[in-house]
Amino acid sequence: MEQEQEEQQISIITLVEKQKRGRHRYNIFLNEEYAFSVHEDILVKHRLAKGESVQLQELEKIIQDEERNNAYIKAIRVIGRRPHSSSELKRKLKESGYEPLIIDWVIEKLASQKYLNDEEFAKMWTDSRIISQKKGRNLVRQELQQKGIDKEFVKHAMENINPEDEIAGAMKIAQTKWKQTSGETFDKKRKTAAFLMRRGFTGAVVTKVLGQLSSGSSDEDFEILEDDFDD
Repeated sequence: MEQEQEEQQISIITLVEKQKRGRHRYNIFLNEEYAFSVHEDILVKHRLAKGESVQLQELEKIIQDEERNNAYIKAIRVIGRRPHSSSELKRKLKESGYEPLIIDWVIEKLASQKYLNDEEFAKMWTDSRIISQKKGRNLVRQELQQKGIDKEFVKHAMENINPEDEIAGAMKIAQTKWKQTSGETFDKKRKTAAFLMRRGFTGAVVTKVLGQLSSGSSDEDFEILEDDFDD
């Protein structure tokens, strides 16, 4: 009886067929019937060739490896379009229907391969936002927190911001805003300050930039508090 049950748990690969449209994918037929498809890497790893026998336990491992491989390829495509934090990538894989254990395996593998590094991501994201997009540290900090970056990595990224880069960015967009704003000097200062605050610049940066933009006024005229502007 036990021998009969064991025989029922063993299947024979009767056909290995390369898919016409699926690149690097193969259809596997067990006992003359289509069973599943696998990536070429899984085919080679498990030596899936015509005439080979496959036990039920081995079949479960093949399916698991195929699921892992699919999730890994999906993740590579995602981070290939643009860098992602670990939290962002987990969310996208979950949205694609992958199980938590599969997702954790992918994240761990990518981290070991240096494709995922939240500390480096935080630094790169910060540099890009400060220098290229001319945003202030308050807004950048908020963005990193929303992306699930560890608070220590966020802190380090903020500490490594070059103050001169931040002020230069604020000055450039403030000059444009100042020229586009009509009204008396007081109104121009108020609207430009509110604009800079919304871009995430600190009160100290806003004060310094406005001081340079509006010559002939005393420093007291430019004392800015973050909660002074809500328009």
